[in-house]
Amino acid sequence: MAQAASKTCDICVSGPGHNYCEQCDQLFCDGCKISHLRTKMTRNHTFLSGTNINPEVKQYCKEHAENFIYYCMECKTPICKICVIKNHKSHDFSEIKESTEGIKAEVKMLIDMKMRNLQSKITDINQGTHTYQADVQKVIQTIKEEGRTLKEMIDKKVEGLINTLKEKDTRNVKTLQSVGNELKTALDKAKEQQKFYQDTQGIKDTMKLLHKLKQIKSQIDQIEEIQIPIMPSVKYDKKTVAEADIGKLFGDLKFGETVKKEENPKPKENVRFVLMIDI
Repeated sequence: MAQAASKTCDICVSGPGHNYCEQCDQLFCDGCKISHLRTKMTRNHTFLSGTNINPEVKQYCKEHAENFIYYCMECKTPICKICVIKNHKSHDFSEIKESTEGIKAEVKMLIDMKMRNLQSKITDINQGTHTYQADVQKVIQTIKEEGRTLKEMIDKKVEGLINTLKEKDTRNVKTLQSVGNELKTALDKAKEQQKFYQDTQGIKDTMKLLHKLKQIKSQIDQIEEIQIPIMPSVKYDKKTVAEADIGKLFGDLKFGETVKKEENPKPKENVRFVLMIDI
């Protein structure tokens, strides 16, 4: 069987093996390659060089220099006619072409199955993403509607408080204005009597003055003593509302977490199978 390209030299097992000898089917570092070409028996060998060598695989058994004609089902490896007698006599094997066709069909089936599985998962992801994003938009709309409802309730409450205050204010002001008007009327009467009193200063006749003063006193006594009502007052006890209190007015967001599923790795035997068939 041919050897796959490795990262190290097959001779010194230390340097990078980026030189492949086509005759020896081995990888050499630069130093070992020079030594190899200086040897009399191998001076005419040819090399493939590069960091990603993919040497052409030999189609014959290295051990017996015979073509591969069978495939051992138990060892999962191609074998020649001598290998059958020496090492695989009691094993189940078939012609390599027949086995290759069977494995080829199996590999195709595995690829098709894998592609269908992956495509199905992609479809599920796309559908799930679409559904999730639609749910997000619905939740956003619900939150907005709830916010609008709460705002309307707050606006209604504010309007109600203000209307109550204005109605009470109208009644109180009307009462105060009525009392004020009565006081003004009484004051005008008092001023009128005050003028009459001042006019009495020029009366020399005692009896006439006495009569006039009694009239003024009588009019003054008739002016009603108006009691000032208790003055109205108003205040507003503002409540301190924390952000957490506002949060209690709303619903709760609940998320289903996205967890990437870890699939159990399948045995790598099928991968090795394909590599063996390439040989």
